[in-house]
Amino acid sequence: MNTKRKEIGNRIRYARKLAGLSQAELSERLQISPSHMSDIENGKKNIGLDIFMGITEELQVSADWLLRTDIPSVNAIQNQEISELLSDCTAWEIQTLLNILKEIKKAIQDSKARSQNDFLY
Repeated sequence: MNTKRKEIGNRIRYARKLAGLSQAELSERLQISPSHMSDIENGKKNIGLDIFMGITEELQVSADWLLRTDIPSVNAIQNQEISELLSDCTAWEIQTLLNILKEIKKAIQDSKARSQNDFLY
């Protein structure tokens, strides 16, 4: 399975859930089958441009947010989003969020290492 497609599919799923839509509801709006929608979210299928544009419109998310390629300009956008998120926090709230982020980062890296080890052996 293509890792990039899986990451995009995960972001589509996240945005769909935030929008309060089921896979069936979104697939109906996009005029595709629920199984095709599932394949997109699971990274099993490439997304045609027309469907991709429909997803951005229906979920009201930007294409660059869904794609999130690892380039400096996208990293700058992400850093700006973090700054905006923290801008109205107290020092205690910032420290609490920092501690949570450190734990999440560690869990992600541990999970990634386990997945790579599983692949190798």
